[in-house]
Amino acid sequence: MIIWTSTMSIFLFRYIFKDFNADLRYIIFGSFFPILLDRILYLFSISENLISIGHSLFVTIALLFSLMIITKRNSILRNNALLFSIGSFLYLALSFTWLNQEIFLYPIFSDTDDLFEISLIFKVVLNIIGLIYFFYKTKNFENLKIFIKKGQFI
Repeated sequence: MIIWTSTMSIFLFRYIFKDFNADLRYIIFGSFFPILLDRILYLFSISENLISIGHSLFVTIALLFSLMIITKRNSILRNNALLFSIGSFLYLALSFTWLNQEIFLYPIFSDTDDLFEISLIFKVVLNIIGLIYFFYKTKNFENLKIFIKKGQFI
């Protein structure tokens, strides 16, 4: 569901914040963060599951606080770091992670058998919706090149 979460994160950010000059590539990178973190933890045998600590709300909050502490106020780096953490939050909402208490509120809950799973057909439909939105916003190859270069839709 990475296409769905990435494109709808862009849509929600633009709809909620009305910031049309933001570099949307950082929203996309942020929406990849929980997946990449969990894959790295699984690869190094730190976690036994492909979906674990990276999908926790507390990890995303810790990411936001860390980025706010590390970066300088009113800098481009801070603005992009905020976009990154917003993308991570939006991923958790759009991937329906919040329906799995054990994962979303890790480490509060553990060893529950009440895990929510989305059907494959629903995932395919959501990804198609995400692709339609992205192709609608890019419209042509020139706009796609501008998006890749600047992270903005024209």
